[in-house]
Amino acid sequence: MEILFTILNVIKYLIYVLIVIAILIFIFLKINPAFGSSPDKNTKEIIVNSENFFEGKFRNIKTTYTNYRTSEKKATLKEWFSPPKEKNPLNPLPTKKFKGQDLTEGKFVWFGHSTLLMRTEGLVVMTDPVFNRASPLPSFSSKSKRNFFNGKPFAFENPILIDNLPKVDIVIISHDHYDHLDSKAIKDLSNRVDHFFVPLGVGAHLERWGVNKNIITELDWYDSKNYKNIKFTFAPSLHFSGRGVTNGNSTLWGSWIIKSNKLNAYFSGDGGYSETFKKLGDQYGPFDIAFIENGAYNVDWSNVHMYPDEAVQANIDLKSKVLFPIHWSKFDLSIHPWDEPIIRITKEAEKKNVNIATPMIGEIFDLINLPKTPWWESVRNPVKY
Repeated sequence: MEILFTILNVIKYLIYVLIVIAILIFIFLKINPAFGSSPDKNTKEIIVNSENFFEGKFRNIKTTYTNYRTSEKKATLKEWFSPPKEKNPLNPLPTKKFKGQDLTEGKFVWFGHSTLLMRTEGLVVMTDPVFNRASPLPSFSSKSKRNFFNGKPFAFENPILIDNLPKVDIVIISHDHYDHLDSKAIKDLSNRVDHFFVPLGVGAHLERWGVNKNIITELDWYDSKNYKNIKFTFAPSLHFSGRGVTNGNSTLWGSWIIKSNKLNAYFSGDGGYSETFKKLGDQYGPFDIAFIENGAYNVDWSNVHMYPDEAVQANIDLKSKVLFPIHWSKFDLSIHPWDEPIIRITKEAEKKNVNIATPMIGEIFDLINLPKTPWWESVRNPVKY
């Protein structure tokens, strides 16, 4: 009887501990601004009336799923805990020193992963601004080991700083995942950007981080808005959203078409391969350049992240003259080596006769003189380009 009483006491205290942990997690989710916020009443009404919103969640244009086949799952878990050699770069990545005044008309610059600047019609457009860690979890040490969970970016020879940017006229956001929407960066940009174009539901995050509601426009799929001489169209992608534990797919995700008299560009955000690329190519193409996701893929995520060969095919479907691979070279987000995506996609592009641009991070370029230097090779075999 005494043993039973002891067991019951232990169970009781364990329940208390679990309750306390649950309360602490709830408080953390509420007070940590990085998790963002929920839409107001008016926005919720718009969301509920969206044809892409069903049973309390946004949904893809076709059913997607995560692969849980046992044999492949075991292989994936093994790779997570026993990562391949040189999974992450051992030294700072070679980068160009960026000067905002050099971003003149018709120029582009990439800051790693999915953050880009382009100037067209005299206006500077920025995509998915991320300049800090891709995680809401606190970092207890600047020397902590980089991994999937702490979202620590790779080191750059020449760090990209928001203070070095030119004036940004428009920011477009593809979705609210941490590697595409950086709360600290948004706070730093809040008074330096004229307008934000975001998916349905994402505006509430920006408002919590200090952005004036009057300079935020939320769009559904196939909605278009003009800003001066540039037309922005929000288009579908096969992906998902969410920044918290319980708000998955409560905001929309997608890709962007940036159209001016001088430029027709496509920005994929994140997403799996689908027939949507051909539809967009037929309806909005041909494109001068397509910034297409190429990285953070594995067998479990094949529906929501493209493999390099699929990214090349997407560029063909879009009828794009230039393929620019994004979503690599900044974060440890999957099980493949950091440079595998660019090695695979350049080989596939050559095989399919697709024109591909491979600038260094921070390197300003235009569509006339496309950079094609294999700079990533110097990380394994030090060479000065």
